[in-house]
Amino acid sequence: MYANTNRYHEMLNNVRDFLKLYQVPKGLSERVMDYIVSTWSMSKGIDTEKVLSICPKDMRADICVHLNRKVFNEHPAFRLASDGCLRSLAVEFQTIHCAPGDLIFHAGESVDTLCFVVSGSLEVIQDDEVIAIL
Repeated sequence: MYANTNRYHEMLNNVRDFLKLYQVPKGLSERVMDYIVSTWSMSKGIDTEKVLSICPKDMRADICVHLNRKVFNEHPAFRLASDGCLRSLAVEFQTIHCAPGDLIFHAGESVDTLCFVVSGSLEVIQDDEVIAIL
């Protein structure tokens, strides 16, 4: 436990040093720090990709299906999918964490990603006005 705490504080210090060295503006620095803190609180410093990379392919697929089970169970698009299909999809899914206030897509930006909100909420903003909350 202490090793993780030490790694966390070392990482925070490295990020602070980086932000100072490159004179990152205050608002952006605060967003970076908020992201680092909230991401660490979600992952507890565990690198999921690193863990998955040491597992055999079949085991990795099983773990990925487990990690994505909520999306598979709650979204109608996956109701009729076979186990093989879910396993193939699960290993391709990428989990990202967004800090509160982060923009995921900008208006007019080309989108090549399908996103599922697993926890939290998402605001759809048009002309600086919230038009939907998902």
